[in-house]
Amino acid sequence: MKIGVLYPTPVPLSPANWSGSPHGIAMGLEANGIDVVPIGAKLPFGVHQAVAVISRMTGKRGAVADRTLVRQYSRTIVLGRRLAEAASSLDGLIVMGLEMYDLEKIRPVGLPTATFDDGTLIQMWRNPDSDIRQSGFPEHEVERWFQRQEKSAKAASLVCVSTSYAARSFAEDYGVDEMRLRVVGMGHRPRSAPIDGFRDWSTPRFLFVGVDWQRKNGEAVLRAFRTVRQYYPDATLDLIGRHRPIDEPGVNDHGFLAREDPESQALLDSLFAASTAFVLPSRYDLSPISYLEAASAGLPVVASSEGGAGEVLGEAAIAVHPGDDAALSEAMLALADPATAKRMGAKAAVAASVASWSHVAERIVEALGLDARATPTEAEVTR
Repeated sequence: MKIGVLYPTPVPLSPANWSGSPHGIAMGLEANGIDVVPIGAKLPFGVHQAVAVISRMTGKRGAVADRTLVRQYSRTIVLGRRLAEAASSLDGLIVMGLEMYDLEKIRPVGLPTATFDDGTLIQMWRNPDSDIRQSGFPEHEVERWFQRQEKSAKAASLVCVSTSYAARSFAEDYGVDEMRLRVVGMGHRPRSAPIDGFRDWSTPRFLFVGVDWQRKNGEAVLRAFRTVRQYYPDATLDLIGRHRPIDEPGVNDHGFLAREDPESQALLDSLFAASTAFVLPSRYDLSPISYLEAASAGLPVVASSEGGAGEVLGEAAIAVHPGDDAALSEAMLALADPATAKRMGAKAAVAASVASWSHVAERIVEALGLDARATPTEAEVTR
């Protein structure tokens, strides 16, 4: 079986794309014995230069420039050609980055096609702490992105999402038929549990991993940790991410650890193995992969109630409102108790064990009717 994985960049399966999600889905498909055909949007050199010049003439920069009509049109043409070349050999197609091109124009007729997302742009826009709001994008531009995402979602056979939070928005905001929606979860890169199977739960050791210090609510974590230290003077907090230098009692500031740097990732693995709890009460998160990474290492999690993040681990996490300092302190104090942390850590590991990219890919394939265990109607898998 061959399935195309489409992401609208020159190297569609790069781990750098969307927190590694396209790469993860591709690896998950391969783990299920499926051949993967990458579908990307690499413009010919001359065309790329011309499009760049036209885009600059609009005066737009960054993500706004990357989503102008000329760039969307160019990507749509290139992706359409790539799909036309590959379509006869494909059994199915998984697409992402829906606001970047016009799926309706390029989807091969009759090819079972699923989207994959962790939310809609419009539900992100509603939250003042989301990436899309914090970046200061012009509202009239963002509204065009909503329209493109909606149009592409409706052009697919199925809309696959990581959480029911995301599914509700596709149904209520974009009018996607609930019969065409599937919650398939989010995948992750498993992290290391202690090599000998032993973890010292006796002394609380919290781990925070968040590149965006403000959105990931780093200052609130620091405040709550100071409270924890009043009851547990030996407690420690390891910080990973981009933020001001922090020098406080019990805090170990490791700075930013690049995902593509083996040495940095080895250090991060060692921190997952040595910690007793993971804390990331983001101001807003759709479905953070980091929760699953922590859970795979056997760590209980203090999660955010804002967005779909609270769904990722269910009872294996304590979800708190990011603006409630007292609730955050109480959650960290609860996980400072060795017995509680150990018990919830075991539940988290079980939850993560069925949330690999292999599981996500298998669910998408089944939902498309490419597995005998799932048989969608003809209307669901054809245009």
